[in-house]
Amino acid sequence: MKNKFLNVKFKVERNPEYKGNHELAGCNGVLTTFPLGTTEADMIKEFHAEIVGKDIDGKTWTKGEIVQVVSIENCFEDRHN
Repeated sequence: MKNKFLNVKFKVERNPEYKGNHELAGCNGVLTTFPLGTTEADMIKEFHAEIVGKDIDGKTWTKGEIVQVVSIENCFEDRHN
């Protein structure tokens, strides 16, 4: 049985309000996957909400606090066995 999903590449830029030095802040593209049928708006919302981790002060950071999606550069259906 083959599982199908969407491979997505987001073009991202640093959130101007983020002043930290997490490696994600230096990225300009991020690859990720979503279930088939996920809308572009939901992909971006889910991506921004993902937890990255805690800093030394115990604050939990989300991807959306560090980077913002500028656009979807590539999105295609894929599968694996």
